[in-house]
Amino acid sequence: MQYQNLLCIGDSQTFGARTYGCYPLYLAQILTQKTPYQWRTINRSVNGYTARDLWFLLGNEIEQTTDTFQVCILIGTNDVGNDTPIDLFEEYYRQIIRTLLIKRYKAIFCGEIPSIYPDGHIFFCRETTEKRKQYNAVIKKLLAEQQSTYWVEFNTLDRQCYVDPVHFNEQGNIQVAESFAQAILER
Repeated sequence: MQYQNLLCIGDSQTFGARTYGCYPLYLAQILTQKTPYQWRTINRSVNGYTARDLWFLLGNEIEQTTDTFQVCILIGTNDVGNDTPIDLFEEYYRQIIRTLLIKRYKAIFCGEIPSIYPDGHIFFCRETTEKRKQYNAVIKKLLAEQQSTYWVEFNTLDRQCYVDPVHFNEQGNIQVAESFAQAILER
């Protein structure tokens, strides 16, 4: 069997909180249908994680993940909601990318921090929708500094793809998976 492994790391949006499916599950399905390979996604995400938390997790997880040379990253929504200092967010994100490059990952697909839809949630108010743009600008800047990194936008996500201000429903998970799949296939 010809196969490809794909590591997916992040927070509750990668984990698939509030739904039974998750974008990594659909991503493997889409890529298997569109390529000659059997795809296995390895979902190493944790609900509530920030870039800092992911950096700590990655130090342990990356050593256990073998035969894997591509990764999808979706992290930052909790940083926006927690008002993480943007300079610290930038350095943790930089360290995440650096760790993956040192471990010889050939393609690092970084998803934009998806839209936030305020509805009274204590961590995700109207102010967070503007902050999100600043954090995304940091990610884009970091990707411009590195080879083998790719920016992934989620242009098809709208309010109908969410169950609350930040978590995707099944339709949202599928659309995020399709965006990552498109980026992988265009590489």
